[in-house]
Amino acid sequence: MLMVDMERTEMEKSDSCGQDNTNNPESSIWLVENLEEMDQSIKQMLKLIKKDGKPELIEEFYRMYRSLAGCYDHLTKEAHKIMPSVIPVQGFRDSESGFDHGSPLMTPDAKLSLHKSARQVVDLDISPSSDGSSPALSLKNGTESSSSSSSGSESESLNSPVSNYLVPPLKVHFDSQGWQQKITVLETELSSVKEKLQMREADLELEQTQVLKLQKQIAELESCASDRENEIARLVADLEVTKERLKGSDEEIVKLKHELTHRLSEEAHQMQGQLQVAQEDIAMLESQLHWERKHVLELQEKIVRYSADIFGRDLEVMELKSALHDAQEQFSLEKADLQADISSLTEKQTILDTRIEEGSLRNKNLEDEIRRCETDKMEMERMHVAQEMALQDEISGLKVEVAARNGHVEAVNKDFDRFKLKYDMLMAEKDELNAKVHTVTANLSSRDNQIQEMEGHLRRLNAEHEDMIAGYESAHRLVDELKLRVEELQKEVDSQRVAISDGAEQKREAIRQLCFSLEHYRSGYKELRQAFLGHRRQAVAAA
Repeated sequence: MLMVDMERTEMEKSDSCGQDNTNNPESSIWLVENLEEMDQSIKQMLKLIKKDGKPELIEEFYRMYRSLAGCYDHLTKEAHKIMPSVIPVQGFRDSESGFDHGSPLMTPDAKLSLHKSARQVVDLDISPSSDGSSPALSLKNGTESSSSSSSGSESESLNSPVSNYLVPPLKVHFDSQGWQQKITVLETELSSVKEKLQMREADLELEQTQVLKLQKQIAELESCASDRENEIARLVADLEVTKERLKGSDEEIVKLKHELTHRLSEEAHQMQGQLQVAQEDIAMLESQLHWERKHVLELQEKIVRYSADIFGRDLEVMELKSALHDAQEQFSLEKADLQADISSLTEKQTILDTRIEEGSLRNKNLEDEIRRCETDKMEMERMHVAQEMALQDEISGLKVEVAARNGHVEAVNKDFDRFKLKYDMLMAEKDELNAKVHTVTANLSSRDNQIQEMEGHLRRLNAEHEDMIAGYESAHRLVDELKLRVEELQKEVDSQRVAISDGAEQKREAIRQLCFSLEHYRSGYKELRQAFLGHRRQAVAAA
């Protein structure tokens, strides 16, 4: 919208210039001054081209383009009003319609570049300056921070001679009817050129919207340069405030523009430095990735080695388990045999205990019987003292019976001693069996301890194996993340390079097209001025 307003003000200024020139008798002086100003501007633009002043160069080109178009239109109207019968118009048709109909003075490459100019994505922001004659124009392009390496090629292309596009000198002496026809043709062509210019301005607005979209995308990609863009925006705002406060100070505007270009070049160098830093980061990440790959290979070798150790340990554990199983079976068999022996010995012991008790009871009975017999004997001796002689036979019989009973008592005592000896032997065997049971239980407990130790060692090996697997998985994930990060950085660098190259090419193409347009209008302006001055001299001479 600002661009359209500025174009309208430029056209109004051109209209006012044309009307003043029509009413003013000193129009030739104005033409001379305007031409001198044009020559000075061209010289300044050439100096800017040599100094790589890209924003100022584009600004001056666009200003000259607009002023030439307006002056050409009004000078044509003025010449048509003053001298409708002798205005030379040869050559203007080509200069006006060369954009679309193909001028014979233009090469095919120039035609193609002129047709492409309508499709270039260029954002031109126009603001009026203090003197009203040189509107300030700044190029807002998303790739404004492109590298300064293309400045040399741009300056060479802009410093190339443009004499190939100049219109040949005009012929003054023609008939009035031919001049009238050519003037009408030029007017129609001028109207068509105006329509095309309006269409191109509309296309330019569309392109500006597209540029805004592209600027948003580029701003997202260049998030790392947001601070610098804010600084540029602040400088641009300061520049606008300075322009509003100091409208009459063109030198201050030039200084600010030079400062802006200097900052832009510095930021371009900074962007190059950031690109180099990103490349160094990529190289560092690649070296780190190489180191991580080596580490992963070492971990894989360790895993293979540990897996072999685990396999050997598993075999040992299986052998130990089988040996433990055999030992448990043997122990169970021995334990069953020992329990059977113990049970049989306990049965024998109970039998012997019962026999010993029976023998002791029998001994007690015999002792009681012996004591009773002795008491009976004493009683019989006391009772039959008087009858000793009579009862001698009975006494001798009783002695024989007593002797037999004494022999029986001795036999019973011998049996008691023999049974006691057997009891002692059985107790000794019982003690031996108890000792064997204790040794077997001790062996079993030691084997149980060994089994527990082996199970603990097996658990530790399993834990180490799981830790190694977890470390391998974490290292593998880290390697994948590093690969993804490297790919993202490479894509970002490639996109930034493509955006920078596209922006530089668009700016170069826009400058070329403005140069072509400026040369066409400048040549037409010079020819019209020469024709006007020649006609004025003829009129003065005739007067």
